[in-house]
Amino acid sequence: MLDLMRRKKRLKIILWLVIFSLALGMLLFFVPGVNVGTVATDTSAATVDGESIPMQQYADAYRRLINNYSNGGRNQTDPETLKALGIPRQVLDSMISQKVVEVTAKRLGIDVTPDEVRRAVETHPYLQDKGQFIGVERYKSILASNSIRISDFEDELRYSELAKKLRAVVTDSLSVGDRELRDEFSRTNQRTVVDYAILKKDEFKKRIKPAEADLRAYFEGHKELYRIKEKRRASYILVPLTQLLPTVQVTEQELLAEWSQKPHEETVEAAHILFRVDDASKEAEVRAKAEAVLKMAQAGEDFSGLAKKYSEDTSNASQGGFLGPFQRGRMVKEFEDAAFALKPGEISGLVRTQYGFHIIKSLKHETPTFEANRAGLAASVQLRKAQELAKKKAEQAVALAVKQKDLNEVVKSLGIAAEVKETGLFTKDDNPDDMGISQALKDEVFKLKEINSIGTAVELPMGYAVPKLAEVQMPKPGEFALSRNQVESDYIDTKSRELMQADAKQLSEEAAKQGSLETAAKAMGLTVKASKPFNVSESPADEIGSNTSISQAAFDLPAGGVSAPLPLLDNVVVMQVKSRTPFDEAAFQKQKTQLREKLLQSTQEPYFQDYIRKVTEDLEKAGKIKVNPKALDWASSPY
Repeated sequence: MLDLMRRKKRLKIILWLVIFSLALGMLLFFVPGVNVGTVATDTSAATVDGESIPMQQYADAYRRLINNYSNGGRNQTDPETLKALGIPRQVLDSMISQKVVEVTAKRLGIDVTPDEVRRAVETHPYLQDKGQFIGVERYKSILASNSIRISDFEDELRYSELAKKLRAVVTDSLSVGDRELRDEFSRTNQRTVVDYAILKKDEFKKRIKPAEADLRAYFEGHKELYRIKEKRRASYILVPLTQLLPTVQVTEQELLAEWSQKPHEETVEAAHILFRVDDASKEAEVRAKAEAVLKMAQAGEDFSGLAKKYSEDTSNASQGGFLGPFQRGRMVKEFEDAAFALKPGEISGLVRTQYGFHIIKSLKHETPTFEANRAGLAASVQLRKAQELAKKKAEQAVALAVKQKDLNEVVKSLGIAAEVKETGLFTKDDNPDDMGISQALKDEVFKLKEINSIGTAVELPMGYAVPKLAEVQMPKPGEFALSRNQVESDYIDTKSRELMQADAKQLSEEAAKQGSLETAAKAMGLTVKASKPFNVSESPADEIGSNTSISQAAFDLPAGGVSAPLPLLDNVVVMQVKSRTPFDEAAFQKQKTQLREKLLQSTQEPYFQDYIRKVTEDLEKAGKIKVNPKALDWASSPY
């Protein structure tokens, strides 16, 4: 709920997302498996129906993505890792998808005029001040301060408008029938009660008592699972931040510079109690309930306790409705206005927002000052300078270690309190946290080719490290004696799962035959429980939790129907529908128009995506989408 209420205020992030949303992986029209071809010139990263995606445009998008991903270069990720994640190809595929939309629109004679782009700028929700456009100068200033070219921003707005027009043309023939409306209304408004039985794998494990011969046979049948993987051990120089921090001095000028880079906005820390209004016809009923709780809060009852008991905001009710600190522009307007009007300790009246009724309690209200934040600013600058020093010393250690293989001697030459540590043997799949190292250090050790070879400086949670490969144990076939405990655990897990599935199948079939889950379960020694009333988007019971497939299965069944065995984490659930509320015709008629719009929108988007995918496939088959392999090679190389 907090995330939903918060609006994206930071224009740098918002505008960046507008411009580079495709490159960030918001691959609305992702093109899987575009065939790599050749292009006529290396100045193009790809061509779509003869139209070029310039290499420079791809390079700019990729660099901006990496810069954002690496937090402005502070958390570097090596090109091989990015390549393994498929990032270079995803960026290019998303740009190809955008070009497909543009080519398709052009074929259909769809265009966006300069006036339409201007109107898109002037009506952009994040360029408004009290409902009015902020003005050309402020607009230019905001983009410039965030290193965004006006042409880039307006090109993306033009594309957004073009895609919107094309979507309208493509989906114009779509409609939603009354039958679909009634089904959707039933799905979201009717409530169901089920009987359910949970078969727990842990209970079935207790039945499995394997003989030694069973375990040996299982091992022989699954030998590859127990193959001993390559293991490596390394020693490494640790340049610890804790030792460097006390040596770092921070000047007043550095504090002021740090302060100038931080937002100094008014902040409120608050808690709330939410009463949802999902059905407009029940607003008066919800208001009455909210007013009763408000009186309790105003009478001095513990606000946190009331929130835990009554709040319907599941994201924070268990924390007493605590929302944490937030600045202006982060919440919906009605909530924000009320919260910022309160003094610390005050409780609001009922505040109506699109989510329902809120009761808000202000916990803290402050405007940051330089002096109040001096200690935090000093710590931030000190940490950054210590990290820079640690990295510099680690890089110095690399150069020394290449010549002087004795890491202890290297440490003596650094002139700081560094130390030499050992990793112990580990595989590529081991969790680095268990060894007190970072993923980067683990990866670096497995890149080293020879014993005693030195790796590059990599970041650790506590500083920087320079590894030296000390030992390599090559992979080999597994041995039963060495793997016996794991074999036994796997055998019991497999057999208990088979037993559980067999019993669940029997329970489902017997319950359907007898018309009673309770009777069938009793005969098998299983317990049946009744759910609370729930709709399709809710959970039948706390022990089932949020599981959309189980909730949907309940609504797919008729009254009295018994489900097939349904997976629930490591367990299985079988349920029978006991009752369902009747269809409310009056409520349906009230919601019909709104429901039709909602369903139409949810239908249009996937339909449009499918359309663009099919166009893309046709272009691929015709050889009209060509990718320059050098673009991907460039992105995957160190730079």
